[in-house]
Amino acid sequence: MAARVKTFFLTETFSFGEKEDRQTFTVSQLMHAGAMLVALEGDGGGSPGKGRAAGKLDIELVADIKLVAGDGVEFSADKRALLAITPGFPQMLRMKEGSGEKIIVDLEPLFLISKDGWTAKMTLYPPLVGDTLPSVAELMGMLEKAGVRWGVREKNIALCLAAVKAEQRPQKNQIIARGRLPVNGENARLRIDIEAGAQAGEERGDGRMDFRERHLFTGVEKGQLLATKISATMGLPGVNVYGHEVPQIPGKDLAIKTTEDVLYDEDTGEIRAAIAGVLSAVTGTSVRVTAKLVITGDIDFQTGNVESQDAIEIGGSVKPGFKVTAGGDVVIRGSVEGAHVSSRGNVVIRGGIRGAEAMVEADGDVDIPLIDNGSISCKGSVRVGPEAYYAEISCLQDIIFTGQAKVVSSDLFAGGSITVGEVDTDTCPNSLLAAATMPERYVRYYKLLKAFHQAQAAVDAWQRRFGAGETHDELDELKEELADAKSSVASYNLIPGVGEHDRSGGLRYACHQKITVKGTIHSGAVIRIGNTETTLKKTYREGYFALNSDSGKLEFHSDSKGMTAGVVEQV
Repeated sequence: MAARVKTFFLTETFSFGEKEDRQTFTVSQLMHAGAMLVALEGDGGGSPGKGRAAGKLDIELVADIKLVAGDGVEFSADKRALLAITPGFPQMLRMKEGSGEKIIVDLEPLFLISKDGWTAKMTLYPPLVGDTLPSVAELMGMLEKAGVRWGVREKNIALCLAAVKAEQRPQKNQIIARGRLPVNGENARLRIDIEAGAQAGEERGDGRMDFRERHLFTGVEKGQLLATKISATMGLPGVNVYGHEVPQIPGKDLAIKTTEDVLYDEDTGEIRAAIAGVLSAVTGTSVRVTAKLVITGDIDFQTGNVESQDAIEIGGSVKPGFKVTAGGDVVIRGSVEGAHVSSRGNVVIRGGIRGAEAMVEADGDVDIPLIDNGSISCKGSVRVGPEAYYAEISCLQDIIFTGQAKVVSSDLFAGGSITVGEVDTDTCPNSLLAAATMPERYVRYYKLLKAFHQAQAAVDAWQRRFGAGETHDELDELKEELADAKSSVASYNLIPGVGEHDRSGGLRYACHQKITVKGTIHSGAVIRIGNTETTLKKTYREGYFALNSDSGKLEFHSDSKGMTAGVVEQV
């Protein structure tokens, strides 16, 4: 007994390009939503139909036939035909299955609307001989039927049509509609009303830093205005391509903790000094007035560890194994040598950081001329002078290397942007530069990623042992664990200011952060902005890396002069 499948679309082969660059591809007819693609006819014989008089092609098969609905395709009510769910270009695959055959039909959609509704993209192929491309008006009508009613870019649709006509080649995933992302409110903050070293040290023309411009230990009088609370803002809601409003996240209020050294007026938002002393300004969120402890020499066996609620000025170095803990700003005129420094304010280390055991932690900024091994963790920004070797630097704001500073085999994690000079050499281990990334989330993310790889390895090991086609309750449990691990990785968000599991949040912020390279960054270095990471396959010079909001890919924008000036390329 023979069954017959009737197809309701045609295909043709196209070519474009010259000689060795010539490319060939197959094009199917553009089918509208609800159109019948293939249908099973009752048992019977007959020759396959030929030609395109009715736009149909009959295929005779002398075996049982199983229809399979692929992507963008659904069964008819009687289960004997496959229909297009959306407008698109169908493809049919025939496979033997036992004594019969399996017919799989997929549909490449004309419009691809992102799951979050932020973008709509269009893929358009050249028309078959005798057919015509849809007009702009027709495409706009199809978009409306698909529910896209906001942010449609008619000009992009027209340009896509013109390109297909002129070049006779496909135009794939062209942005034709884009929603407006919500603008989240700004959190309440403190405006510092006196010059208090909120900015990092001045950079000299030769790339060195002038720490005299840091203005730490600013003296204040009792009753002097120190800062003013700026209220949080509500932000603006967004709109997706369906025209649905997407709520914004209002800014968070800032709870001002009153201490005996400051006075806070809730009505005016003003913070004034309750005592005379020196000021510590910490990342625009808090201020303190403290006394100042001065130690003229080194921190070593003669002084022991130093712990104070005041600001501390150290005339020498902090020797290996010792610890300095301060309630205010810290200035160290020597080095931190395998020691631990912790501050509730800002930290300036004029001699730099040396030693694998060296650690500097601060609630504010950290300024250093160099770091050779060791680590820095702070809630403000980090500014480094000539070089960083085998170091780990984490902060919630920006990391800035002055001039042509060298970064070698170091890990940099910044909640904001990163500016570097030269990165790595041809022979050293590679550095990691992560911007718009919460440092502690990066650690948790890689634990989730490790769990995913372990779950995948467990499934693979079971299938190698018992066979890929076997089924068992144990395998089902392993696959369920794998699915959970994959979901955890896919939904995790490393961008500051949004929830850890709100993967769609923070994109606007991440796209505004950059990794700027003033010199050369060598191949093999790992670059991350927000939730997107890549390993560089080539060396880049003079430019910056940024995240493209349309493609979600990292791009390099060249600043160098000559042929590459202004060039943008996907990494």
